[in-house]
Amino acid sequence: MKKIPIFPLQLVVFPNSRYPLHIFEERYRKLLKRCMSEGSGFITVAKFGTRISNVGVFTRVSEVIKYYETGESDIIVQGIKRYLIGEISMNPDGYLEAEATEYEDDDNIIDFSLLDKMKEKFEEILNKANFHLEESFWKRFKEIETKSFKVAEKSGLTLEQQQELLILKDENLRLSYLIEYFNKLNEHIAESSVLKQIVLSDGYLNVK
Repeated sequence: MKKIPIFPLQLVVFPNSRYPLHIFEERYRKLLKRCMSEGSGFITVAKFGTRISNVGVFTRVSEVIKYYETGESDIIVQGIKRYLIGEISMNPDGYLEAEATEYEDDDNIIDFSLLDKMKEKFEEILNKANFHLEESFWKRFKEIETKSFKVAEKSGLTLEQQQELLILKDENLRLSYLIEYFNKLNEHIAESSVLKQIVLSDGYLNVK
């Protein structure tokens, strides 16, 4: 068990995903400074009102886009692995820290028929929306093991659905979750413009 800083946000950062953040609060400026000097990171946890999830993703700063004279900054964080959040305490600099343990899948055996079906359903949605993802997205999709998380970046899932997917400890369960989601999406949404907006609504970056 490790004591790791946590960053509650109204978003889910999946493992292997990259996400842009704007750092403006003083406490998180101090956290960023610590991470940069130590080469460390923090756990992003989804925030639902006053409640935060007990499963988050450890992230590292992969790039600093811009520093502002005000002390604010634009950064890119890279999701690494999931952690289970334990006892939470307050760091003297004002941000939260938690006793955290790695949160891994129970089973790594992938049902490739499920994977093929999920990919087929996802591409069906993209075609219906007349939307083509960049080649870098598909390149990354081929490279990583947890393909469900990569597809979830661009599936228009609600924050609650993203968190539900993140918590599942089996890739096959996540693939099944996405298949069911895409089936419902296909049934209820016919307009390509609406589908396209759903795909574009996510803030994830389709690059490494």
